[in-house]
Amino acid sequence: FFFCFEMRIVAALCLVFVCVFVPASEATKGFDLSYFQGDVSSSDFSCLKSNGYDFGIIEASKGSEYGLNPYISSVVSNARQHFPNVDVYIFPDTSYSASSEMTSYINALKSDGVLTSNMVWIDIEGSQYWSSSCSSNQSWLKEAISTIDSLYKGCGLSTCVGIYASESQWSPIMCNTSQFSNHQLWWAYYDNEASFSDFTPFGGWSKPNIKQYKGTTYICSTAIDEDYY
Repeated sequence: FFFCFEMRIVAALCLVFVCVFVPASEATKGFDLSYFQGDVSSSDFSCLKSNGYDFGIIEASKGSEYGLNPYISSVVSNARQHFPNVDVYIFPDTSYSASSEMTSYINALKSDGVLTSNMVWIDIEGSQYWSSSCSSNQSWLKEAISTIDSLYKGCGLSTCVGIYASESQWSPIMCNTSQFSNHQLWWAYYDNEASFSDFTPFGGWSKPNIKQYKGTTYICSTAIDEDYY
């Protein structure tokens, strides 16, 4: 009886150990690259792959300046040689019409083979790049998303547009509106922890889909931010 009881305790402890540690082993680590890294080579992406990264998100725009990243087609092509999942993100120039800007970007990205079955993330940060009016900002974003959705459906989801944001940026720019919470959230929170456990709901999102958990990291002859899902 005592032996069986002790065995049950050991079994229970083993079960707890597995429950605690298995999720960490299943964590998927990725990276994102800005326009400022230039034409990142295939060998650099091979290096990132060998360092344990499994997905990438590349900036399709030209920083805060209007226009596409001139290297985007080459960089995405190089990345796809090593990563099956390569998304793109857009840092919008809100001084332009949302519909005309997104139409120009999306058509070019489709034509260049950058957009196939991947996601498009819109980067919401930097109140200096947005209006002081939350309602104007919400309208601009709504028009941008609607335009992208009308032009691109390759990801196979109801919408191929995700939102990059943090509570500290979303609240002042969008007044913490929840009207976009049906879109996937790429959450920026630099705590060096590849975990969603410290997420505090905002903007109607109860959990993120991706977390950017670490800022500029120099590795493999380039500079990345580190991400997790």
